[in-house]
Amino acid sequence: MANPSTNGTSANGRASRDNKFANAGAAAGGFIGAMGGSFVPPVSVTINRTTNKGGQQSGSGRQSQFILGEPEFNNTDDVRNYCNHLRALMIQAAIELAMAAKILEARLGQAAPMPGENAVQTRMRAKKVAWKLKRASDGATAAAKNAVAAYGAFQREYADLMRPRPQRPATTNPFKF
Repeated sequence: MANPSTNGTSANGRASRDNKFANAGAAAGGFIGAMGGSFVPPVSVTINRTTNKGGQQSGSGRQSQFILGEPEFNNTDDVRNYCNHLRALMIQAAIELAMAAKILEARLGQAAPMPGENAVQTRMRAKKVAWKLKRASDGATAAAKNAVAAYGAFQREYADLMRPRPQRPATTNPFKF
């Protein structure tokens, strides 16, 4: 009988849980290690931060956990700036995700076919995998569109607050004895 430590089975013939997951991890690590940086595009993210205009102290040592900064909607400019920054970030993410999907599809399409598989099946499997990144790109595009739509809805619903109201001179009745 084979040594249990070499074939991943225990004395009673069942695969041990530890070896099964270790082998799966090794296979995934081998796949990622073999492909390494060959299909990962360089990613650069630009973050525009606005300075704090409120009464908070900047020396508090508290950092924002938001990519776009703390959402402070104190005036119409804050709403417009937030929506514009969100749109710009999502457009950049959508472009990078679409590019990554195409690169991943091309790279996986060039992989050696599995036994009993032809080249068309290999490309179809690659397309299925890359499709998920394409869906993520579509989601980022939808987020950019909705950021623009949010500002449009804000302008439509709160137009009366955005337009300067005509100011009438105050009518005062002077005090007379």
